[in-house]
Amino acid sequence: MGRIILAGLLSGVIGVFSSWLITGVLFHHFQSRTPQTWRASEGATQYAAASALTILAALLITGLFSATGGLRGVTDPIANGIYFGFLCWSALALPVTLSSALFVNLDKGFVVGLLLDWLVVSLVAGGVAGWLLG
Repeated sequence: MGRIILAGLLSGVIGVFSSWLITGVLFHHFQSRTPQTWRASEGATQYAAASALTILAALLITGLFSATGGLRGVTDPIANGIYFGFLCWSALALPVTLSSALFVNLDKGFVVGLLLDWLVVSLVAGGVAGWLLG
């Protein structure tokens, strides 16, 4: 159980920094294209909650990897984890983000940033899970 938590926390912290870089820096300017979509107050509380959710997602991916053993037929543990992370992203983040973007007024560039952000988080979580648990 300790290795699962370690893998989840390690990949979650990496995910927080990659999310900051992707969503907070590289794609943040797309938010200004839909100003009516965003809350007026964005600050430490929102950043802390988003960071906690990123860490939780990484913990869940590593826990699911541990519970299932990853993918059958992939012998390299890190590759197994990365493929597993990609499947998690494909099954959850991709359709949920695209579905939300159909109804919420988000700029397409920002949606691309969110998808890339969660793809990186999922791949890192899977890769770290494969490395530490595989």
